[in-house]
Amino acid sequence: MNGRTGCGVCGVEQLEEIGKPVTPLPFTQTFSLNHLDGALKQLKDVQHIGQLTGSTHAAAWLSGEGTILGGCEDVGRHVALDKLLGVRATRPWQSGAVLVSSRASYEMVQKAAMCGVEILFAVSAATSLAIDVAERCNLTLAGFCRPGRATVYTHSQRLLDNA
Repeated sequence: MNGRTGCGVCGVEQLEEIGKPVTPLPFTQTFSLNHLDGALKQLKDVQHIGQLTGSTHAAAWLSGEGTILGGCEDVGRHVALDKLLGVRATRPWQSGAVLVSSRASYEMVQKAAMCGVEILFAVSAATSLAIDVAERCNLTLAGFCRPGRATVYTHSQRLLDNA
C-alpha cells in the first residue's frame, strides 16, 4: 500500500512507479555563478537553530543577484524545502533560484519543478534519480556547491559565467 506521507518510495515495488509526471519547465530564468559564493556565505543566516545545534537543514530563495530573500530551516531537508516553497507561494519571488544545505534527491527536484523553480543548487551531492528527473523536467541542477565551484548536472544554459 502506498503511504500518504513520506519520501514517495514506501510501498512502491518498482522504480518506474515512483514520482509524479511533471510538466517540463520553460527556460525563463538565468543565474550568474558569480553570485553563488555570496549566497553560500548568507545561508547560515537563515539557520538560527542550526547555528545553536548544528542539526538543521536550510532552504533559501535567492534573488537573481544572489541575495537570500528568505529561507527556512528544519531538521528534515525535505521539510525545509516544503516550508520555503510554501513561503515562496505567498511572496512575489519569481526570478531566482533555490539553495539547499543538503543533498538533492529526486523528491526535492520534483517538488521544486512542480512549483515552477527552474534552478536548484545543493551544497551536497545529487542522487542519480534526481539528475534523471531534473533532466526530464528541464530543471537546472547543481550539487557540491562550495565557494568557487559547483558541479552542474543538468541544463547549464541557465547558468551564466559557466566555464
